[in-house]
This record gives sequence, structure tokens and C-alpha cells, in this order.
Amino acid sequence: MSMSLTKVREHRTIIIVYFILFVLVVISAFSSEIFLRPRNMANILRQAVGIGLVSIGQTLVVLTAGIDLSVGSVISLTSCLTAGLMMGRNSMFLPVTALVLAIGLAIGFMNAFLIIKTGISPLIVTLGTMSIIQGGALVYTNAAYGEAAPLLVSFAWGQLGAVPVPFLLLVGVGAAGIFVLKRTPFGRHIYALGGNEEIARRSGVKTDRVKVFTYMLCSLTAVLTGLFLAGRMGMGDPLIGAPYMLDSLVPVLVGGTLLSGGKGGLSGTFAGIFILTVLSNALNLMGVSGYWQWIVEGAIILGAVAFYEKR
Repeated sequence: MSMSLTKVREHRTIIIVYFILFVLVVISAFSSEIFLRPRNMANILRQAVGIGLVSIGQTLVVLTAGIDLSVGSVISLTSCLTAGLMMGRNSMFLPVTALVLAIGLAIGFMNAFLIIKTGISPLIVTLGTMSIIQGGALVYTNAAYGEAAPLLVSFAWGQLGAVPVPFLLLVGVGAAGIFVLKRTPFGRHIYALGGNEEIARRSGVKTDRVKVFTYMLCSLTAVLTGLFLAGRMGMGDPLIGAPYMLDSLVPVLVGGTLLSGGKGGLSGTFAGIFILTVLSNALNLMGVSGYWQWIVEGAIILGAVAFYEKR
């Protein structure tokens, strides 16, 4: 009995956040008769993909006591380059995908390199790189541009039975992330770095290397989001990633990962992803203005941070 209580205490944050998700689903189901229909359920799963992929990478960075505000501009740049270079040609699908993935890895490396070499806060460094990358996207095109390859569009809108195909990508990336955090030395080093960088360094953890790989993975998930959004829209948009700069933090914080680093994980982030997605979907079905949704989202961030930091 005592062992069961101990496990409950250890995982109470996860239990709380999934209970909140369950209550939200129940309330939404009673608020709208459309909510539980298969078409709307598939829509929720598809909506979860964009915010979900980038939130996975953001979780890894926040666990190291960092933050990456450049993810939104990486998404915008990826969207524009993908559609602009593919121009509706399937023959360009693989080379363009490889190119934007390489660019994402380079951006992540640059973020980590600047943080390590200058000692400047990750908040300031990634705010600066965000501005540079977003400017680059707008120089490339200042309006909707290009055409995604039919293969990418088919992937973004594909269904496997009742499940959207892109959602399977989200599940795969999330499962890989959970495995890395829980079962590998790299995952343990991420937690150690976020807990106390100096102690981690003295314990033999190559903290600089951990930072580099973590920021590279974060940018990589942002690129995946940009590819998905380009396929979903069928074209590139230089401003499509703007909301994700802060939206990518909401599931992380709601899921119990502390901004101070070292505590939390992807299990909670997944609950946070669906809390945000279900809430947005339910409010849309009820005809609530998008402006009010921003207010609700801001209140959720403040409430979650206050609750977890106090605990």
C-alpha cells in the first residue's frame, strides 16, 4: 500500500494534468453535440500535430533550463522554402525536405553555440536569432508563396482509417523522445544539466555537447512542424510560425515541466498538447472569439507556472 502511495506522489503532476484533460473532454462533449463526432475527433488529432511536434523539442530545451524563442521563425522559414522550392513538383520532395532539415539543424547548432560561447541568456540569444530568421523569411517572400508537392499535401491530409497520418508522426516522435529521456544517458544528462549545470559538469557530463544536441533537436521539430503546415496549406506563409513562439511553451508548462529546468517531461507535455487543442476546438465550436481564446491561453500559462513553481 505504501509503495502505491509513493508512486502516486511521484507521478501526481502527471495524474493531475491528465485528470484536467479528462474533465475538459467531458465538459466539451456536453457543451457541443458535434465534439465527439468522428470528423471532429480527427480534426482535433490533426490540429495537435503542429503544436505537438514543436512542443516536444521545446520540452527538451526547457528541461535544460533553456528556452527557444526562434522556433516560430524556423517554422515560417521552413514553410516558405518548402513551398517555394517544391513548386508542386514531387521530384523536389526529398531534396527540399533534406535541405530544410539541414537548415534546421544548423540553426539549432547556431543557437547553442552562441549561448555557450557568449554566456548570454538563451532567452536573449534565441530572441535575436528569431528576428534574424524571420527577417530572412520575409526577404524571401513577404506574402503567401509557392506550392507544396502533392506528396507532402497527401501526407498532411492523409487518413489511416479514422486516424490522420500526420498524427502517427507525432506519436512516433513523442515516443522516441520519451525513450531518449527515460532510457538513455543523454536523457539523464538533460535532466542533470537542468537541475544544476555546475554539478553536472563536475560529475563528468559534457554539458556543452548536451546543449548543442538539445537545441538542434528543438529546431528539427520546428522544421517538421513547418513541413506539416506547408503541406496542410499547400503553400508557404512567411508569418505562419509567429504564434508558435509562445504557443509551443503552453503544453510544456501546463504539462508540468518547470522553466527552471530539471523536472518534467514529455508525458506531461502530451497532456498539455491535448488540453490546448481540445480547449481551442471546444471554444471554436461554441463560437467564442479568437481574442477571448488568447485571454484564456494567457490565464492558463500564468496558472500553470504559478501552481508548479509553488509546489
